Amino acid sequence: MVQIILNGEKKEVADNTTIDKLLETMELPKFFVVEKNLKIIYKEDYKNHVLCDGDSLEVASFCGGG
Repeated sequence: MVQIILNGEKKEVADNTTIDKLLETMELPKFFVVEKNLKIIYKEDYKNHVLCDGDSLEVASFCGGG
């Protein structure tokens, strides 16, 4: 198991979990962005980023207003 921080909370994920596999387990809005260790990750790269011990992820959604 790997310990990560997801949106400020500690979480355990299985070894070799990629960002896309993690996102499959979450209820997400239509538009969101993923930041891994303070770097924005593009959607087409989610499958290439394996999560490691200590990684910090922020998953943020967009909202509009007026």
